[in-house]
This record gives sequence, C-alpha cells and structure tokens, in this order.
Amino acid sequence: MASYSPSEISELVDVKESTLRKYSLLLEGSGYIFDRNEQKQRWYSDKDVIAFQKFIALKQHADMTLKSSADAVYLWSIGAENAEVASGTHNVKERYNNDMTQEIHEELVNLRELISMQHDQIKSLHDHLENEKYYQEKRDQVLLDSIGQLRLDIQLQRERQKAMEEQIMLQAPEEGKPTLWNRLFKSE
Repeated sequence: MASYSPSEISELVDVKESTLRKYSLLLEGSGYIFDRNEQKQRWYSDKDVIAFQKFIALKQHADMTLKSSADAVYLWSIGAENAEVASGTHNVKERYNNDMTQEIHEELVNLRELISMQHDQIKSLHDHLENEKYYQEKRDQVLLDSIGQLRLDIQLQRERQKAMEEQIMLQAPEEGKPTLWNRLFKSE
C-alpha cells in the first residue's frame, strides 16, 4: 500500500496543504482515522486519497455542508450502506421534484420569452439598419449624380461664355466707328 506525504496528497487531490489540513481535521472530527508516523504526523494511504476525493465531490452539492460531507465520508469508510442518505444527500429525483422545480420551470419559461423578445428586437434593429443603409446609399448616389450634373452645367456654361466671347471678337467693328468697348475704356 502506498504512503503519501501531505504535499504529495495535496497535489493528488488538487488542494493546498492548508486546505488539506482543514479537511483532515474535519474528517477526524467525524471519526475518520489517518495513519501517523513516529512524530505523530499524518501519512496518507490510497484509501485516504479516495476519501478526500469523495469529500471534495460531496461538498460540491448545494445541500451539503463541510461537516455533513465529512460525516458521509466517515460512514463510507466504515462501510455504512446508505452513507450518502445518512449524510443528508437526497436522491436526485426527490431533490428536484419539489416546489423549486415549478419555480425554476416558470423562470426558464420567462427567460425563454425574454430571449425571444430580445431576438425579435435585434432582428427589427438589424432590418432598420439595413433600410437606413439602403436609403443612405440611395441619397449618396443622388448627391453624386447632382454634383456630376452641376459640373456638366458649369462646363457647358463656360463653353457658352467662351463661344460668345469668340463670336464678339469675330465681329469686326466698322472702320472709324468705335465699338462700345472702345468708347467706354479708351479715352482719346
């Protein structure tokens, strides 16, 4: 049979040595007996490893205290038939077939309804964002088309103005008769 030091067993059951000491004291308080060396230090066996694993598993139950978990491990160690029942652990079916089951069921229904409403709201917001995106893209396209049309209009206006200036320049003034331009800006 293997013998483990406190540091070795704390590593095996994945708890700190101080926690192992606390669990050992609880188990001894319930009647569980550990082997000791000549200096009265605890040395642990394979059975103790299993006892600690059972203790850690039992204390995870919501209805189990550390004391009741230690009592259950002690009863297991001495071979009691119904150690878990004697410790206060109930059958799983009994434990969940009570009024809490109905409350939990109602809460789950409420949560599902809330999730469904949130899903619908998210879908509605997504659709709204998609519509906004569509209208923004449409607006941007109209703006770009308008800017393009304005550029064409400006270009056309410039070309017309240039053509008018060229037409004015082509019309030669009669000899001796000053043009309006000459009359206004030339002083003789």
